[in-house]
Amino acid sequence: MNRTHTLFTSAAMALAMLAQPALAQDADSEDRNAEIIVTARKQAESILKVPVVENVITQAAIERYQITDISDVVSKVPGLLSGETVLAAGVQMSIRGVGSTAIEQGVDQSVSLNIDGLSLTHGLAYRAATFDLAQVEVFKGPQALYYGKNSTAGVISLRSADPGDEIEVIGRIGYEVEAAEKRAELIVSGPVTETLGLRIAGLYDWSRGSLRNTATALAGRGAKDPKYKDFGGGESYLIRATLLFKPDENFTARLKANFAKDRYNQGGGTQLASCPDGLNSPASSFVTGGIVQFYHPTETCKFDGTLNIVDLDPAAFPGIRNNGTPFLWVTQNFGALELNYDFNNDLTLTSTTGYYKSHADTMINGTSAGYSGPAISADNIFDRKEFTQELRLTSDYAGPINFSLGAYYQDGTMSNDMTLGGNIALLPAAFFPLKSGVLLQGKSTIDINSISAFGQVRWQASEQLEVAGGARWQHEKRDLSVFNRLTNAVTAVAPGTDHISSKNWSPEFTITYTPSDTLTIFAAAKQAYKSGSFAIVTPPAAGTNKSFGDEKVQGGEIGLKSRWMDRSLSFDMAGYYYRYFGFQTGVNETNVNGLPNLRTINAGKFDIWGIDAEMSYRPPSVDGLTLRVAVNWNKTKFIELNNVPCRGGQTQAEGCDQFFTPNAILSNADKAIYPLGRYNAQNLKGLPLTRAPEWQANFGFDYEMPVGSDMKLNFGVDNQYASSFLGILGSRADFRLPSYLKTDISVTLFGPDEKWNVGIVANNIQNKYVTGYCSNSSYLTGQTLLAPKFGAPAADPNPRNVAGVDEMTCASVPGRSIWLRAGFKL
Repeated sequence: MNRTHTLFTSAAMALAMLAQPALAQDADSEDRNAEIIVTARKQAESILKVPVVENVITQAAIERYQITDISDVVSKVPGLLSGETVLAAGVQMSIRGVGSTAIEQGVDQSVSLNIDGLSLTHGLAYRAATFDLAQVEVFKGPQALYYGKNSTAGVISLRSADPGDEIEVIGRIGYEVEAAEKRAELIVSGPVTETLGLRIAGLYDWSRGSLRNTATALAGRGAKDPKYKDFGGGESYLIRATLLFKPDENFTARLKANFAKDRYNQGGGTQLASCPDGLNSPASSFVTGGIVQFYHPTETCKFDGTLNIVDLDPAAFPGIRNNGTPFLWVTQNFGALELNYDFNNDLTLTSTTGYYKSHADTMINGTSAGYSGPAISADNIFDRKEFTQELRLTSDYAGPINFSLGAYYQDGTMSNDMTLGGNIALLPAAFFPLKSGVLLQGKSTIDINSISAFGQVRWQASEQLEVAGGARWQHEKRDLSVFNRLTNAVTAVAPGTDHISSKNWSPEFTITYTPSDTLTIFAAAKQAYKSGSFAIVTPPAAGTNKSFGDEKVQGGEIGLKSRWMDRSLSFDMAGYYYRYFGFQTGVNETNVNGLPNLRTINAGKFDIWGIDAEMSYRPPSVDGLTLRVAVNWNKTKFIELNNVPCRGGQTQAEGCDQFFTPNAILSNADKAIYPLGRYNAQNLKGLPLTRAPEWQANFGFDYEMPVGSDMKLNFGVDNQYASSFLGILGSRADFRLPSYLKTDISVTLFGPDEKWNVGIVANNIQNKYVTGYCSNSSYLTGQTLLAPKFGAPAADPNPRNVAGVDEMTCASVPGRSIWLRAGFKL
């Protein structure tokens, strides 16, 4: 495999540097230099003419590189990164380093997802989105006008395939070697009548898991050997039905209905990536015998393909579900009905009705303990349901003035029913005053009501110059209610913090200059915002404020899009600068009872600036060859970032020097630990964002050539590079993750008229383990048994206790994948 990697990477570098397939064309395109049609402004336009920085992955590229989940999309788009979290938070996305970082279901993500017109802001939906796709569009930067609610970082738009004019039966099967993954797809599509088309697409996927779980249980400590020695496996079903009704030239109705069910063998796990204090746990007065070993003796504390996570012994966790084996079971039902009516080809009225319902049932080993059972377990039932309605009127007059006007409505609710269990083999009965084995138990519910109006006027000042201006006005209300299931009573949060109401204007202005049909120069000024919400991942104590405020952004970009040499060479570039206020970010801290407290805070303000550039070349002398390169240079910097909780073991000299608490008003438990008082927070001004590498690039080539009788062979190499970036918001050296280079190779043989194909796709052949989500806590002490000391004043002779400093864990992700696949089309 190393020789293969060297051979293909060298060939890719020698031929050109490949980018994401933003300008890739369908394999059967008559004009291989034709422009891609996009929907950045909710109308069909050439990507060359749209004043938006956008990356596109076509249907041909989706099939060529076996793009089956959002991580595959990430590998093709520079500036896009993802992080897989635990419980029901789902996938976290970042564009240009901006994205949500909290393990928090109550947060709307800064990068929104749009599936066939349905706008979603929750990470679970990515699990059911990337199937039978016609095109993927990634819009970078704030988007306020066209894709549902405001999005402060960007939009990922997925458009699934529609029924065509002819009957088709499409089948695909694949086998992935590393995880023993089996995948089968069957699609039946075509006209039912002259005016009605139907497409039914089904998917089944089963995976053993590509990571190895080598944990064994320490007897008598609440653990049992893991049921599954392979990690990350599970089973998925997805069915999508599309109805396309077109009775005449003026009216079109498109209905998309989806049902998805995922059953994963683990509820998500994190892998130890840095253990500054070694493997031996310190003694704790809370534990019988004084010592408990959470790390497995074979633990390496390296982020690789092997991890140690034990199952939970039901005898030590009363009432634990699934016999103590962690799990994640997700069911999603969603769809969209789009109605379009043209009035005399001058005005188009569009109605988009969306519905989404999800149920996520999950339980995890609370601290990814690998030898003893964990001190805590986390059991989580999350439900989300929402209805959305958008009306949009768009003009297409022959004159210089055109417009888009519309309104958007959202009615939704989400609830999180959390049980934080405790290991009775480790923790004394005093930890469970109300119910044996239960530390916290409660249900938090958020009700959402949002309305907005938007509009844009486009003035064609001349044949070459377009000036456009628009805005979205949005009013959003959110209400929080909390029920404590241990006391069977409503929990009253801090007065006045159970209701949020925010109103905001988000204007946008663009100037587009097209001196020729092969050159576009544009500039845009934008503003967007995202409503505040409530933290609901854990039930709060009475009188707690669980709310956080709005996230806002303003700035702009300027760029050009060009085609040269009879359109065989394309070159696009854009520079951008934005300032964000009140960025919603997640932090970890320990509450007064020693229990983990996951908070979302509004993190001051930061700047981002950088350049996106991409180039594609199809040499006229070499038919079938496409060379591509795309680069994102991106700088991020917090210019204000106060009130960030100190990390475990952080001293005043290391920056834990804000919000001093005198000993006199500390809790009784803290008085003995902090005889001089302590500091509680740090200022992280000057740090970059997490998941924000300064450099990202994609480079390589595709080559298609005829072989045999009416057959063709497609060969492609795709490389993805990212420089080092912060995995955790903090100044500790090991919080920075290393740079990486990943290479994907695909070889596919197509039969006559593409009626069949066979191929191999090897992704990430270097077997790099890359993550987008990490966290820090005292995993060595099980979080609850002995908290590290932090914030001790300089005069304190012992600024740390025996718990040392926080350990670092990162979300466990697959490495190399090798797909063998075949398909047919009838």
